[in-house]
Amino acid sequence: MIAATPLNILSSDQNWVVEAVATARKDDVGMPIVDLPYLVALKLDASRGIDQGDLTRMLGFASDADLTRVREIVGRLLPTDRDDLEQYIAIG
Repeated sequence: MIAATPLNILSSDQNWVVEAVATARKDDVGMPIVDLPYLVALKLDASRGIDQGDLTRMLGFASDADLTRVREIVGRLLPTDRDDLEQYIAIG
């Protein structure tokens, strides 16, 4: 019997997705995981209701160093979403 592994897939037609995929690392079972700043950018870009909750949880647990990286990457990739990002950080 094969154990079920949940898999979340986000897609985007943004040019920077290639950059995001290049930063992916492998988790404990070898599944690729996009680096936090790019995952945040993907979720901001997707703008689905479920992503809003995910963003507050992910950013609420992020370290100051991670938040610095998230702000830098999101600011470069999605500059118009900077204010939204700060609200998700504050809520988290």
